Amino acid sequence: MIIGADDLVGDLRRIGVGSGDGVFVHSALSQIGHVIGGPRGLIAALIEAVGEDGLIGMPGFSRDAYDPTGLLDIAVSEDERQRIRAQVPGFDPRLSNVRQNGSVPEAFRSWPGTVRSAHPTSSVLLFGKDAAAIAADHDPLGWATGPQTPWGRLRDRPQMKILLIGVGWNTCSAFHAAESQATVKRAIRRRFKLGTGAGAEWVEAPDVADDLGTYFPQIGAALEAAGGVTIGRIGGAESRLTGYGRLLDFARAWFDRQL
Repeated sequence: MIIGADDLVGDLRRIGVGSGDGVFVHSALSQIGHVIGGPRGLIAALIEAVGEDGLIGMPGFSRDAYDPTGLLDIAVSEDERQRIRAQVPGFDPRLSNVRQNGSVPEAFRSWPGTVRSAHPTSSVLLFGKDAAAIAADHDPLGWATGPQTPWGRLRDRPQMKILLIGVGWNTCSAFHAAESQATVKRAIRRRFKLGTGAGAEWVEAPDVADDLGTYFPQIGAALEAAGGVTIGRIGGAESRLTGYGRLLDFARAWFDRQL
């Protein structure tokens, strides 16, 4: 399937994306088909679909502030660990890539007008009306997707929606925001570099654990069964659209019941 931006806008309209909407997007470009322009084509279509008063969001998770020996579970001496940590670049909102989230967020990161929140591990990428205001003040360091962060503020943005394009509920990072607000949650401590350069401080902060496909698919299936999720196709990709606030409220209640 060869599909261009005009075709994508039509599909976005049919699934329920309208002018003025805010849409937080997770996507697998390869599932759509051969998109003319690649990530650029999809991003342009999303921007056209929501219009001048709309907002596009994508995850900006980065690994640049983490100790790589922890990410790769490498057994090293403490001296070797210190040598490695001194060379960790740290988070830079202009330079830290988001390729772990896919080719579309990585292209979106450098799209003219995209703003990025400043959390070292869990930033948000936003484009459109009020993007800068929502992205500002990504504090505190702990509970990086909590209610006082951009992840939480998106809940209060009118017409804010979650859009999954060719991916499953396991990728839906807004579930982290829901778990952060739950009374019962899987709490861990994350260690990361605060700032850049060899002399930057290493800090530990509380956060919710990575799900790794444990509960997110179950919550998504339960949400679909409860209604309120529109399922359609964007190009060749099975896609899902639901309200951002609806998803957070449903998932938060699920965590409180099940954990």
